[in-house]
Amino acid sequence: MTVYTVEIIKIEGTGGDFVLIASTKNAERISLIARVWPRETLLQMGKIHGFYCPVCQAPVHLKTGTKRCWHFAHQPHHACFVDSEPETSAHLSGKEDLFHWCDDAGRSPQLEHYLPELRQRPDLYLPGIEPAVIEYQCSMIPEEVFASRSMGYLDAYITPIWVIGINHYHRQWERIRLSGFTSMAIRQSRVSPETHPFSSRYYVWFYDPSTKVIRCVHGLSPLSKTHFISQEKSVTLSVCKPYQLISPPQKFSPAQFKRYWLEMKKRKRQAIPYHMTREEYMLRAQTYQLNHYFACYPAFVGLPHHSFIHLMNPPLLWQMWVYLFMGVIEPKRYVMPRQIIEKAVQRGMGSLYELRHLPLCPLKTANQLVRIYLEQLIRLGIAEKMDDRYRLVYLPPKDLVISRLLEDDRRVLERLEETLLSNPIKE
Repeated sequence: MTVYTVEIIKIEGTGGDFVLIASTKNAERISLIARVWPRETLLQMGKIHGFYCPVCQAPVHLKTGTKRCWHFAHQPHHACFVDSEPETSAHLSGKEDLFHWCDDAGRSPQLEHYLPELRQRPDLYLPGIEPAVIEYQCSMIPEEVFASRSMGYLDAYITPIWVIGINHYHRQWERIRLSGFTSMAIRQSRVSPETHPFSSRYYVWFYDPSTKVIRCVHGLSPLSKTHFISQEKSVTLSVCKPYQLISPPQKFSPAQFKRYWLEMKKRKRQAIPYHMTREEYMLRAQTYQLNHYFACYPAFVGLPHHSFIHLMNPPLLWQMWVYLFMGVIEPKRYVMPRQIIEKAVQRGMGSLYELRHLPLCPLKTANQLVRIYLEQLIRLGIAEKMDDRYRLVYLPPKDLVISRLLEDDRRVLERLEETLLSNPIKE
């Protein structure tokens, strides 16, 4: 006897498990997305053979009402042991679009393919020499679940690709807000077509099924824990190719980036500090105790680099501590990057160097990131190096005139750009 089984997903507002795909005992797949089934045919299949969940093997009911999309559901009081989130109609539509998109590109996608060794059922599984999964995430998901799934795929040598629902797209002008699991979806491009020292290989994908537009928000550079300078490439899904999800086309605009970066520094110099993070509050307190004005930080504090995205706090904050320690607390002394961090920990500011959790990106350490900044200072003639230790050799005179400080910000950024074009930092 041929037995039909089904793969289960959940749709928000249904109160039960939704089924989109069935497979026979001899592995014949029946997809409600890839093919429109007559109602009578499905009813006949269920009457003769029955339907079962392929994961827990429990029988499921066929639902062919008029108010909800056709689906199968577990019997009451029976829950499948595979975790899944509620799915909206937008999620289903987007998943269907991505399925046909990959299929048209010859990637032979498998919808809701169950991976028993991981106990996961990704939205799309792409087989091949380098297998991949596409997770189209519209609903909120706990960060620990996102990390666990991503690491599970990576440990199984499967490339996880997260495409975020457009309901989580919060971009205005050249800035985007990414928080929670959306920031963890940031990945690093495998190719780096741009050689500009301020370009960033970090990006995240969004998809809008209502317009069929897929957005690559790229060139990410941190402004705060949740806000990033960004640039964007938006095209209809038919124009993009699946391989570009891991190697997206990125055209970087240096002028656009520099304009917004300098505007950010200007706002910080002029802002009244009403709303501050714990790290900024403690850093300002340290600054005032040392008889310095926070708003009058030197122009070499707050330099950009694509790898600085790995730190939760923006460059302006953690670089301010480097300046205070090396230029005020321990002037003219050679120090190692780890000593800078250790001293911050001793003063209760260790969280300044907290790493952002980016499970899809190669790991960076806080020591590495501080070292990159110190190498930038060497290029600017502000620091020198002996073995693996650094010290500041130039400190600008204290200047309380904001207009001159803003002009210094522009000059130092342009000088850094020029020197890194001819002498880039090797990571």
